[in-house]
Amino acid sequence: MITSGLLVASQFDHTVREYDGTTGAFVRVAASALGDPLGVVIGLDGNLLVSDGQTNQVKRYDSGTGAFIDVFASANLAGPTGMAIHQGVLYVTNSNPPQGVQKFDATTGVNTGNFVPSLANASPRDVKVNPANNRLYVLYYNAATVETFDLTTMASLGLLMPAGSPLGSGGLYTPSAMAFGPDGNLYISGGTFGGNLGVRRYNPTTGAFIDFFANTGSDLYSPIGITFGPDNNLYVATSAFANVMRFNYPAGTFMDFFVPNGGGGLTAPFHLTFGVGPSSVLTYTLHRDCLHNADDPGMRWQIEGGKVLENDRHVANYSSVKRVSCGTTEQNTAQLWVTLFFLGGKPPENITLHGAHDFHSGGEIGSVSAASSAFSGQIGKQFKRVANTLTIG
Repeated sequence: MITSGLLVASQFDHTVREYDGTTGAFVRVAASALGDPLGVVIGLDGNLLVSDGQTNQVKRYDSGTGAFIDVFASANLAGPTGMAIHQGVLYVTNSNPPQGVQKFDATTGVNTGNFVPSLANASPRDVKVNPANNRLYVLYYNAATVETFDLTTMASLGLLMPAGSPLGSGGLYTPSAMAFGPDGNLYISGGTFGGNLGVRRYNPTTGAFIDFFANTGSDLYSPIGITFGPDNNLYVATSAFANVMRFNYPAGTFMDFFVPNGGGGLTAPFHLTFGVGPSSVLTYTLHRDCLHNADDPGMRWQIEGGKVLENDRHVANYSSVKRVSCGTTEQNTAQLWVTLFFLGGKPPENITLHGAHDFHSGGEIGSVSAASSAFSGQIGKQFKRVANTLTIG
């Protein structure tokens, strides 16, 4: 079972707590017996990964039962906090020396490298991959800024905004978490006492301050973890009274305490995330760039290729091969192989589809026959192509 609820790291009672993703009602303890739970993500296998700042480990828990499975990753971790998974890679921030971001294979937990801050004692607290440009964004607590990195070379691409001295751009101070919003902009929690605590919005390319998007309204509600929910609204975990506040997107207005003060036994919440529902469907638009026919003694091959778009964003390229032979002509169909090659990795993460193409309607159906680690959970799922729309799952 993969949860679709809200998962919140609860520091003082050493647990991760799950809340109903629609009502905010307490559901269960999703992980326990942790030292200092800080970061939470759903792993590639659907189980829960939790960064433990006390034991310097990423621990794995069964997402259905909450039972401890194993220590998933530990090499070179020191004060691990925020985490992110992107195209088969697990990124974990180190808030203690060696500060930076450690990189792990998201299937095996093997350490594969690290990203080094250009600032001394920056104290990284969160990490995200911007899906619009495939760059790594690292949030610095002490410097009140964000540094970006090339995913492949791991080289720094510079600070997104000037470092704080002590206040950063737009009044940013001691930031703890960040998230990319539905509008593609970067949202960061933090601020100072006196009515300036909340979530600020920045341009993810230039780093320009856009606005003070959400004000938590009280010095008692210091914002820590943030995430956007399935409803596109912003969820903010605050520390002193241990609640989760919900703010309207796109207005930024306060909606409610999604999790009330101490709800379900919550204590000192840190990072939070929504689980991935088991019925999630991948939807892509295929933009054809080429189409070629090749005849041979067996009959004909048709080769097609182009771009794969997700929400109008170029995320992959595809190659389609159709085979027409004596066994397919009567039904005006063809054997079909399609591979999607996702951007950002070398070699690229990929999904391979196997099925049939109907020349009369242009439609295609079949299943996922193979995939790299980032998409291994899709193997065996059905796919369907109607015109230029491809759905998997």
